[in-house]
Amino acid sequence: MLATSESSSPPALRTDRVRLAVLMAPKPGLSFEEFDRYWLDVHAKVFSSIAIAKRNLLKYEQFHLDPKYEEVIAAQTLAQSKSPFRGIAIFEATSLDKIFEIFRDEEYLRVVVPDEHKFFDHEKAQILAGPFATIIDKL
Repeated sequence: MLATSESSSPPALRTDRVRLAVLMAPKPGLSFEEFDRYWLDVHAKVFSSIAIAKRNLLKYEQFHLDPKYEEVIAAQTLAQSKSPFRGIAIFEATSLDKIFEIFRDEEYLRVVVPDEHKFFDHEKAQILAGPFATIIDKL
């Protein structure tokens, strides 16, 4: 699929799905490497094993910060300060309600939340949600 701004119609926000992004900071006392490895190697399996995540999500992605790019970004003056966030969890579903059903689910609360407390700081997290538009996609 190739979607570009050169097409005859302007880009549009998708109405058939929504994304929720959680900007994540490591738990105090945890190194970036410990946070990064635990989130990918352990937590991804814990979260993706629960029934409601399998049922309600169209996609779950993890965006992992790569520290080697921080100097490049700083040199380009794209950001004035270093972000406390070290990753973004991205959830995609047919509605925001489908995503929030996961966060209220008994199995999520019993299995996933205790695992989250092992590596990620809930108090520093920030959540963004909304529809999205694909402007360029060469896949």
